[in-house]
Amino acid sequence: MTLKPTDTVDKDRIIVDTCLPEVEKTSPKIQNQLLAALPQNEFDEIASSLKLVDLERDQVLWEMDEKRKHIYFPTTVMVCMLYDTEDGDSIEVGMTGPQGMVGVVTFVGDARMAKRAVVMNPGQAYVMKANDVEKYFEELPCFQEICLCYTQTLIVQLSQGIICNRLHSIDQQLCRYLLIYSDTLRSTVFYLTQARISNVLGVRRESISTAAAQLQAKGLIKYTHGKIELLDRKGLLAATCECYEVVMEQNERILGKYFSQ
Repeated sequence: MTLKPTDTVDKDRIIVDTCLPEVEKTSPKIQNQLLAALPQNEFDEIASSLKLVDLERDQVLWEMDEKRKHIYFPTTVMVCMLYDTEDGDSIEVGMTGPQGMVGVVTFVGDARMAKRAVVMNPGQAYVMKANDVEKYFEELPCFQEICLCYTQTLIVQLSQGIICNRLHSIDQQLCRYLLIYSDTLRSTVFYLTQARISNVLGVRRESISTAAAQLQAKGLIKYTHGKIELLDRKGLLAATCECYEVVMEQNERILGKYFSQ
């Protein structure tokens, strides 16, 4: 793989001081599932427009009132979409990682789906200029279809999250969140503080502390100094609400044909 100096990409958002690897056109099976699902000829078309970047925890990728300059295809990073209230509270309305992309408003117009996209777990992502994405969206039929299908799954996730936050207990919400976090990172061990969880779920930290202690007492998780280990996934599935399964089933229905290839 050859190296070349990376172009400057929105210096207020991304900080990369070293050379970055260029995407190899001969190897489309990269870590982002949407890109990996593209047919070879379409991947070849977009490969030169992709740049691999390092993203840091709490880095803001975009905010609602600014023009989207770049679209991100996560490989190892996890990104949370937040909605901020006038009172200054934040609540998570969506999450994505290697299974998706960040910046779908490029395809759905001026939708107020979230106010901010923030890096929750540091890692890497491929970034593409929004102008290039719009161009390929018009010219490449499979790229367009995959982007639209992912947008549909994200809308399902957003709407189901609203239902969950309104109707289900904090214990159930925490189980759902831990399962989604684990799925996104593809790991059963990760670092996540109670303060961060309470922020994204929009509940008091004391409530998260109580719920986490109950899950640990049941042997479902191990939680020490911000390190969480899922010990009993089946138990967590039994303890959560139906919202997790609804989102997973819709993801499989809409995107399964691409990811199973």
